[in-house]
This record gives sequence, C-alpha cells and structure tokens, in this order.
Amino acid sequence: HDGFDDTGFKAYLARAEELGFEGGWTIEQTVGPAPTIAPLELLSYAAAVTTTLRLGVAVLVTSLHDPLQLASSITAVDRLSHGRLDVWVAPGGGFRQFPAFGVDSSTFISSFTEGLELMKAAWSDEPRITFHGRFR
Repeated sequence: HDGFDDTGFKAYLARAEELGFEGGWTIEQTVGPAPTIAPLELLSYAAAVTTTLRLGVAVLVTSLHDPLQLASSITAVDRLSHGRLDVWVAPGGGFRQFPAFGVDSSTFISSFTEGLELMKAAWSDEPRITFHGRFR
C-alpha cells in the first residue's frame, strides 16, 4: 500500500538465488483486495535483477486479456529473461469479475480456447497469420 520496495525486492531475489532456489513465482489478481503488481511487469523487473531463477506466473486468467497483447507481453518477458519464463494459464471461473473486463460469463470458456489458438498462431514461425474466430 505504501509503494513498491525495489531495494527489498531485489535483495529478496538475490537471496533466493544465493540459497539455490530454482524459481520465483507470482500470481495475477487484477480486481480484488490484494495489493499486487501486474505479474508480467513484475517479472520483467525480476528478469533484470536475476540471472538464474526461473520466473513464473501461476496463473494468468487469459480470458481477461486480449490474446495478441498477452502473447506480445509474454514474449517480451521471455526474451528479457533469456528464456527463463514459465506461464500457466486458466480460463477463470464464475467467481471472477468478468463484467469488469467485458467478458460474457456464458462464453468465457470458448473465448479462452479461441484466445489460446490465436496466441499459438502469433507465436508460430509464420511471417503473417490470418485468424477467423468467433471473438477475434
């Protein structure tokens, strides 16, 4: 609540690497009472101050994100960390604040599945992609 303690965070990550921990993970909570920093942005910072820790998000609720923007952000953090990023994804559930994100709770599974297909297409080696989905 009082701001981001970058000195403390860097020291925490340095100590984790020193002790031989293999990874550092965060969560995503965009709407809610927990004061969290957006996970991919936090991990890009962690990538800059670490060298060995695998960095991860458990779990990105991809149905609350634009798939192309999310694919781009994940790619950026993976590149900044030199391939040390692990991301787990899920569609969310009935308890999520779907209306705040313009997501229809009756179609979030379909939107999730289609979003993953679009992200995979964006990550392909194809120089151009064409995508015709229900939502995108």
